[in-house]
Amino acid sequence: MSVTGNNHAYSGRYNRRLVFDLVRSKGATSRGELVATTGLQTQTISNITRDLLDRGLLREESRPDGSRGAPQKILTLESNAGCSIGLHVDRDIVVGVACDLSGREITRSTKRLNWRDPQASVESMASIVSELAAAGKDAPAWGVGIAMPTLQEADYEQYVGSPGWQEWSRIDVADALEDACGLPVIVENDATAAAIAELQAGEATGLSHFVYIFVGHGLGAGIIIDGLPFQGAFNNAGEIGLLSWPAELKPEETGAATPFSLEEVAIMISCDPLRLEEPGALEKLYQARDAGLMRWLELSSARLRQLVAMIENMFDPQAVFVGGTFPAAILSSLVDRAYPLLPSVAARKDRDGPRLRLAQLGASASAIGAAMLPIIAHGSPDFRRLSLMRGRKGPVDPETRFDRVAG
Repeated sequence: MSVTGNNHAYSGRYNRRLVFDLVRSKGATSRGELVATTGLQTQTISNITRDLLDRGLLREESRPDGSRGAPQKILTLESNAGCSIGLHVDRDIVVGVACDLSGREITRSTKRLNWRDPQASVESMASIVSELAAAGKDAPAWGVGIAMPTLQEADYEQYVGSPGWQEWSRIDVADALEDACGLPVIVENDATAAAIAELQAGEATGLSHFVYIFVGHGLGAGIIIDGLPFQGAFNNAGEIGLLSWPAELKPEETGAATPFSLEEVAIMISCDPLRLEEPGALEKLYQARDAGLMRWLELSSARLRQLVAMIENMFDPQAVFVGGTFPAAILSSLVDRAYPLLPSVAARKDRDGPRLRLAQLGASASAIGAAMLPIIAHGSPDFRRLSLMRGRKGPVDPETRFDRVAG
């Protein structure tokens, strides 16, 4: 990933974001290392770091380096200089988390909501934002990220979104929540948000190219390329729930249910989907080796095997992860059953990790990833690769909307 800075005066805002992002991601670094990494002049780095220190975004520590002379000056993130709030909106529930600038969770809150009533849901979301922002005490809230199913726009020949979410295409959710809570808002697909969380604080830490397969009420994929989400021409990259499957991999009995989804499981074990949302319900079925669930695992592992090969040959990722709202035991079994994987360009002799892996953060990933969105928007030089205009009636100027670091 290129992180080269620019010494022209007009690039000052970009360079401040660049330096802040490098210190945040590295954890601790020196001015000399920043000069070497960015290509910026020594005086430019000195001016930027002084500004960020004066504004309380970074702190400086003295560390002996084993040589004679004064100890080395090390820059680290002042993680308590702000907080960010993430909301994962799912059916009947919204999970909210507040994180500091390093991504460490401060507190969380969960509320039931009427997801078929978007306006009432926004009111519930605003209530959670207020509660979580208060928990941040003296740390100002930098913004709110929302992770949710996003493919419900009315711009298609036929409805292609998640069943039951049609009403959300009639509300500009980012604008509505901003009006309700007074903070800048970013809306992102739940699979992409989960991928961002795994990149920042989970199993994908240290990787720059991977795909996260999200299994829950629907099916989606978060695609990370060069350390940031790949959105596609119309912000719909990763909508793998719309893939068509051959008859042997899509039983007639499942009808229009999305492959891999909770609704498909409910059909195959002949029960109400709401029953499977009860705490521990799926785990009990798995422990009992329920015949319908075992059949779903076999079917889904065969589909996963095909899906992984397609993803690997299209995107050449370092790894593919499986996560979402299903229990870890079931997702782990799904991953194990998908092996041996089909041949692809990912089957390299020098691999240092498995091609297909279980994600680490579980059902919390989308909320945590949502909380990372405002931090990236304020503090990354590549913040425009986020879906900053999603859920809005008209365009906004993100350069001034998200300026905590650029100033």
